[in-house]
Amino acid sequence: MTTMRLTFLALVIIWLSGCVATAPSLSPQEVGTIDYGSYPENYEQVIQDHFAKTLFEPAAAQYRFGKPFQGFLQAGPLLGGKVQDAGYVVDVWLKAMDRSGAYMPEKHLGVLIKDGEVLMELAEGELAGVRRPQ
Repeated sequence: MTTMRLTFLALVIIWLSGCVATAPSLSPQEVGTIDYGSYPENYEQVIQDHFAKTLFEPAAAQYRFGKPFQGFLQAGPLLGGKVQDAGYVVDVWLKAMDRSGAYMPEKHLGVLIKDGEVLMELAEGELAGVRRPQ
């Protein structure tokens, strides 16, 4: 029984140490070759059009936008630390109505845009994982 507990404890320690590992750093040459696409001049409209597909009452939505910046998401160490997605990231604060007609609390999220298309939405916690070129 003690051997089983020690084995379990060792596996938990190994698993936890893997969770805190960070992706390997990219060289300046690798970062320099990332394709971010073109700057999204009309980023506000692109984002509003994107959310219009999913919001209950898109016309009533209230937006605040940050300025777009180049950013990329990097895979973890188990996947080799490769760049997964890259483009322009825009901080968005969105306040929208629910089905009862009441406004939900404002939500902070990020939107990754490349060549005029939304690639993904990033929850507030996921924004910390966005890397910027140096």
